[in-house]
Amino acid sequence: MNLPEHQNRSGAPRRRLGECLLAEGIIDAHQLDEAIEYQCIYGGKLGTSLIELGLIEEDQMARILSQQLRLHYIKPELLMNVPGAVLNLIPDKVALKHQIVPYHEEGKKLYVAINDVANLKILDDLAFQLNHIIVPLAIPEIRLMMALKKHYGMLLSPRYETLAVQLNRRNLAAQKKAPEKTAEEPGATVQPAAVATAENTDQAKIDDETAWPLLGDVELGPEEQIEDTYVAAPSSGKEPEIDILHLLAEAQQRDDIASAIIRYFEVNFPHCGLFMVRGDMVSGWLAAGSHPRQEFDHLSVPLAEDSIFRLVASQGPYYLGPVRESDQNRKILDFFKTSPPQNCLTVPLRVRDRLVSILYVQGPLEKLEQYFAEIQYIVGKAEMAFKLLILKNKILSS
Repeated sequence: MNLPEHQNRSGAPRRRLGECLLAEGIIDAHQLDEAIEYQCIYGGKLGTSLIELGLIEEDQMARILSQQLRLHYIKPELLMNVPGAVLNLIPDKVALKHQIVPYHEEGKKLYVAINDVANLKILDDLAFQLNHIIVPLAIPEIRLMMALKKHYGMLLSPRYETLAVQLNRRNLAAQKKAPEKTAEEPGATVQPAAVATAENTDQAKIDDETAWPLLGDVELGPEEQIEDTYVAAPSSGKEPEIDILHLLAEAQQRDDIASAIIRYFEVNFPHCGLFMVRGDMVSGWLAAGSHPRQEFDHLSVPLAEDSIFRLVASQGPYYLGPVRESDQNRKILDFFKTSPPQNCLTVPLRVRDRLVSILYVQGPLEKLEQYFAEIQYIVGKAEMAFKLLILKNKILSS
């Protein structure tokens, strides 16, 4: 088997990213908590949330990842300037399936940026398929997504599209502030082989004896108490099966919460979906049925325009009634391949008074009224599941 160069043969556990950042003094504990909460709500890797919140620069993140994962380091922007001959070493389907972008070929070695650097089976399968020794690089998630879009035509979600624009603006502003000639300037020659391990960079070493506190060492603030919200069981209708409660309690990531909710309700409401709320935009997260995930990701509704979501965005408890005629509401009906008139129930999902998601359930008014209490009950439990997920991730700092 071709073991990747970054594999720790001693079997010693690697430091968590949060530990590395705290040890280096790049962020403080409060900022780490904020980033973990952001990651739990909006998904992606922790590094993406840190960059999105402006708590760390992209190149700084690449260097820390190089230390933490024991991977080779390159400047992230170099991944956008890969020769066609190198890109052709990985077919489009393989690149998009495994989210991998080649960077440099050196004999039988192929330096790559790949999303799942810890999956040794995938790395070994790729080594066999591509007939190269696969050498992963330390690349922030957002830069990999940007490279996949440029080189292989991958569609980005609205979140990553927005972050890519922000990242380009930050880099442009930094260049204007402190201009200097580099190999990446127009007309210059990029040296793809300029890779370096974490050991030979000028980064400070991380103290391996610094341990992340255990559960008993963490004192929760008032806003972090899981039991602070009591959700009463439905007073009418069918009592929810215990499976949904177990699935919510055991959720390991945000998509586990979404999947549990949609799987539970799509039995009675085939036209339902969860939408994420970010700023002044509501975007698809997960829909019932066999709708393509990527297609739903790109369904966006501005809160500033007339829609069923605007009715609940301003602290509204819920909306139950007809889907009124509007351009934005029509987009939702078109996605579910339904025509007016339709009725729906929209219930906001809030975490610490922050509106993070909206559940959309479409169906006959009588049926929506029948399941109204149960739907609110499950959404309340989902809010608690988010709080529990955030707390677990803060403890692990993963």
